[in-house]
Amino acid sequence: MATKAGAGEQPAPRPRRRLRAEERWEQILTVSAELFSSKGYHGASLDDIGERLGIQKAALYHYVRSKEDILVEIYDRMLTRAEAEVLPIADEPFAPDERLRRMVSRYIGLMIEQADMWSLIHYQQNALPEASYEATLRRKRAFEKKFEGVVREGQASGLFKPMPTRLMVLSLFGMCNYVHHWIRFAHFAEEEITGVICEVLERGFIDDGGKRVGAWPRYAETSDAMTETADRLDALNRQVKELQAAFDRDRHRLIDGFAGPPAANGATRKGKRDEVQAQAAPASGRKAAAAKSGAVKPAK
Repeated sequence: MATKAGAGEQPAPRPRRRLRAEERWEQILTVSAELFSSKGYHGASLDDIGERLGIQKAALYHYVRSKEDILVEIYDRMLTRAEAEVLPIADEPFAPDERLRRMVSRYIGLMIEQADMWSLIHYQQNALPEASYEATLRRKRAFEKKFEGVVREGQASGLFKPMPTRLMVLSLFGMCNYVHHWIRFAHFAEEEITGVICEVLERGFIDDGGKRVGAWPRYAETSDAMTETADRLDALNRQVKELQAAFDRDRHRLIDGFAGPPAANGATRKGKRDEVQAQAAPASGRKAAAAKSGAVKPAK
């Protein structure tokens, strides 16, 4: 039979919750990306990963056979997410400059969210197994071609300058792909980063790019631009209504009279209530109230 712990005894530690396989796999990927980024892919070992996770190397082999498995998974995951979230923007019903602006903004946002993993995408490609290396190159090239297609549309319509399309897109990625590195020590808001990068690009891409003031993605609808301000105005209106209700409540309490003993000289609570009502009434009504009570004598 279980007994209660004595006064000097420490309660038995609660067993740690056992992680599900999916949760543990996510931990392995996250920790591996951090170690590969800080120590380099070849400088980090499975022992380092297991030590950081607090598990034995033998337990780690239950999930991976080698570091290559982890690296391949990170590449596939990051590229798949970029393809799903960035490339569809190229087919949206906007002008080429707006589509390009939105594609660049989302791409940079992904790198800011998972900087460690994106550092591997850009610097550890040669560590991939040959089959994965070739597949990754094909996916990256297809990704770039989607950007090139948008730039060509802009050139055909006279919006973008007639420069070599491939070179323009490579320059674009050259600027974007280093964000994952300096975001670690240069702390700027994501919107500010994407806005500045898009503006720098547009001043070089667009024929009249020098006339643009800011290059943040434009709103699709007028209502979209006013959403934040409208929400703040609604919140302010609610506060005004709450204050009005509180004011009315306090005014009624004031009219109802004050706590305390009855006034001297036979004054009644009703008389005091009338006095308070006269004080709370508008100035235009005070004279009439005073005349009715006899406080103001008619002129002779």
